[in-house]
Amino acid sequence: MPKSDPVEQLRTLNELLARTGASAPDRAEHARRALDFFSQEQGAKDTTVSLGDCAGRLARLHFGAEGESELAYTHWHVPTVENFSPLWIRQAIVVEMKKLAGRRAALLLVTGLREAICPAGAYWTKSRQLQYHRVRDWIDELACAWATRGSQLQVVVL
Repeated sequence: MPKSDPVEQLRTLNELLARTGASAPDRAEHARRALDFFSQEQGAKDTTVSLGDCAGRLARLHFGAEGESELAYTHWHVPTVENFSPLWIRQAIVVEMKKLAGRRAALLLVTGLREAICPAGAYWTKSRQLQYHRVRDWIDELACAWATRGSQLQVVVL
């Protein structure tokens, strides 16, 4: 799996958030223009962008502050840790899902999973690919298990 550009991931996320139905179309256009401008500036300078920080800001741009939108959202950025254990992931997902409890429409945004599984300087191997898919499936299962009955939950993993 090739390393992906955070700006391209933000563009993809922007389009996904625009199609949730809880965001105004002009907000997506503003974000597109800002990302285009940043890409041009990034080409001129060697700047890096944190997907974890920017993804949360992009979601707030689309949905407003907490409680302003019909769609509840939460963002979990997977930190890079030495011990990447299932219990640690489970506890983090449960905490995030509790924030969405009781809402009819919800979005769980997860960023940094790839970087947590394959830290900088390491190679993306078949075993890491299998671990990535296993953790992705597990996140989906946990999110569904903790989702409010009858709610519409969207899980986005970047």
